[in-house]
Formats: sequence, structure tokens, C-alpha cells
Amino acid sequence: MSEKRQFFGTDGVRAVANRHPMTPEFVLRLGQASARVLGNKAEGGERPRCIIGRDTRASGEMLEAALIAGLNSAGVDVVLAGMVPTPAVAMLAAETGANFGVIVSASHNPFQDNGIKFVHGNGRKLNDATEIAIEKILLGNSEEAARPEGRGIGRVSRMADSVQRYVAHAVASMGGVRLDGMRVALDNAHGASSYTSALALEELGADVQVFHSEPDGFNINEACGCTHSEELERLVRQSQAIAGIAHDGDADRIALCDEEAIALDGDELMAIAAESMLRKGTLKQNTLAVTIMSNYGLDDLVSRLGGRVVRTNVGDRYVLEEMQGRGLNLGGEQSGHIIFGDWATTGDGLIAGLQVLKIMKETGEPLSQLRKCLKKFPQSSRNLRVRTKPPVAELVEAQKIIKETEKKLGDYGRVLLRYSGTESLIRLLIEGRDVEYLEAQADKIASSILAQIG
Repeated sequence: MSEKRQFFGTDGVRAVANRHPMTPEFVLRLGQASARVLGNKAEGGERPRCIIGRDTRASGEMLEAALIAGLNSAGVDVVLAGMVPTPAVAMLAAETGANFGVIVSASHNPFQDNGIKFVHGNGRKLNDATEIAIEKILLGNSEEAARPEGRGIGRVSRMADSVQRYVAHAVASMGGVRLDGMRVALDNAHGASSYTSALALEELGADVQVFHSEPDGFNINEACGCTHSEELERLVRQSQAIAGIAHDGDADRIALCDEEAIALDGDELMAIAAESMLRKGTLKQNTLAVTIMSNYGLDDLVSRLGGRVVRTNVGDRYVLEEMQGRGLNLGGEQSGHIIFGDWATTGDGLIAGLQVLKIMKETGEPLSQLRKCLKKFPQSSRNLRVRTKPPVAELVEAQKIIKETEKKLGDYGRVLLRYSGTESLIRLLIEGRDVEYLEAQADKIASSILAQIG
């Protein structure tokens, strides 16, 4: 059995700022531990370097200072990129030859929360084994390292052109295609994209209507951003835009809205991109990587176009690992983490948005038409209250029905059964083509579960 992580979750360490483990004391030690695992000295004995970026939360200043102290005390030079999106830190780390990068952000969470995320020097997120290695040092399960003194102590510098470099990179991803005449509503969630996305869109000639772009340290994600699609729909109607783009606090995610003010989800964005890339012959291995949460309509679409879909556990870093292992260049999550591997090593909300706008420009089709390529499979779901939570495999009668259902659904459907992590609930989802069959099987499985543990 693999070791469990105590502090790292699906996307770094995250908690209420100034409450353990997101305190300055812990973050200082986290910086020291990460230096030991990620900060190998360069040739010639030069001090290792780390790029730090953060979102717009007020607590980011405090936690960034703690990180700097921890990294410097471990002999790592720190380069401050300022308030930039998570994908900008990944890009800058790879472009500048840094040993690793750190992002101070809690993504789409409210301003009270904050988090620490790491990327390797190549811009890719850490795997479970690397995070466990950092935790072992934090928990005192390894020998204390000697701290450098004198000239060995790390120094701090600032990158004055971090925003310009990231914006130039995003613009370059368009391959010369411009967006002249396209009115775009942009919701920056009062987050890190407040300093980047409008610049890129304007440089490409778009008529950008900017909203929620006045961060004050406390309004990040507040009733805006990609988790509030109803607000993006309102903004598209208000500005009469042909498309709406919304980011989360650190802009590694995106939500899009069509000209009819109807939001799209990540599956629809990946469908549009996969269809375009398959027709052009640019989808590597003719394969799209998604998580188990994506709708099986994607499999149907991609297979009809001669491609295939591979699935991973929930979390964009698992999608990235699959993409890296198979040499793929498109993947993502239903939640809006979309990875265009030719231009990004992580989910990048700006580049994802630009690539979809590029497809609109090239085809002359509005988003309302492009999204029709995905015919989503119907779903039937049940949230069942339970008395106990034995392993799902021990729900014997339910498992028999599930196996029967999966056999019937074949390659174009699925059954997901999992417990809620916070409530006394078990969640059931069945997806396939025949609504009546889905409903009947969901009732059978639910009855068998309730008979055993309800």
C-alpha cells in the first residue's frame, strides 16, 4: 500500500491562512524541506534558484515572506515574480532554468484560505512520491541538514518583466492568428489574471470588456470567477460579447460562455479543441486525457473522429502525468483545468481561452455552434444517506448489479460509487445512452445499498 500524504492534497497544501498548517512557522519549514528535496545545486556549486509567484490574497504577503526565509536559510536564491497566475510560474521556472517554482495561492477558494503549490524546474507538478519525501522532512523523519552560513545563505531578487514574459508566451501560442473584431467579456475574479489576461487579449486585437479586476486582497473569487457561471452569463449579456472568459484566483482554470449567454463546461471545451486538433492532425497519438469525471460523450466524439480517450483519477496533476507518460498534448478536467501541452505544463486558463477563440476565428463558427460537437450522455445519480461506511467492495449485492450494468454499458457508459468525504452519504452516478435503463439500474443499486447499510 502506498504511503498517504498528511499535508499535501490534490493541489498542494491548502488551509485557512494563519491556521495550521498554513502558518508562517509551518510555511518556513515547508520552504526548508522543499529546498532539500527540490533544490539540487547547479554545476559549479552555484546556489539553487526558486521562482515564487502569488495570487492577490492579503495573506499572500505574509506567507511569501515565510517561504523566502525558509528557502534562503536552506541556501536557495529566490526570484520574486510578483502577482502572476500559477501557469506563469511554471512557464518562468522552465524558461529561466530555475530548480523549482512555488505558487502561494488557494485557487478558487475564498480569500480566508491560502495554499502552497510546487512545480519542478521543468514546470511540471510534483508526484505523490516527491510530496511524501518533503513531508518526511517536515515530520522529522529524516536527519537534520546542516544550514549554510556566510556566502551560502540564499539571496532575494525581483523579476521586473514576469507579466510581460508570460503575456508574450500566451500571445505566441496563437501562431499569428489575431482576434480583431471579437468582443470578449473577461471576468478576472479579482485574482492574478487581473494583471495578465486583458493584456494578451488586447495585444491580439480583441475588444475586451473587463470585469472583476480590482483586487484589494479580500475580494478574490467573491461572487465572480469561473465557479460563478451565472455571473459570466450576465456579463456576456450586458456587454453583448461573442464570448465570455472567467478565471479562478490563480488563473489555472477557465470557464467559457457562448454568445447566447450559456456557459460551457470543461468537457465542452475539450471536445471543441479535440475535434479541431484531430481534423488538423495535431492531436498527438490521436489521444485525449481526461479524468473519470468527464462525460462519456467525449469518448463517443473522439472515437468517431478516429481518436481515443484515456482516463485518470481526479486532479489535473494526474492528467498531466498521463499526458507526459504517453506523449500527449491535450487533456484536462470537467472543472476547467485544460492543458494544451504544446504551450503549457499545467492547466492554463489564458492559453486555453485563447486556443478556443482561435478555433472560432479559424472556423468562423460561434461558440454556440462549436459546442454542438459534444453530445453528452445522460446521467442518473443518487445521494444516499448511510449508517456506516464499509469498503465499497463489501457491498456485495450492489456490486453484482454494478457488474451487470457495466457489462451492458460496455465502452460507452460507466458506474461511479463513492462515499462523501464530509457527510454520511454514498454517491452513485450512472452514465450511458439509454435514460430509462440508467434510471432502473440506479434504483436497483440504491435499493441494495440501503438494504445493507441504509
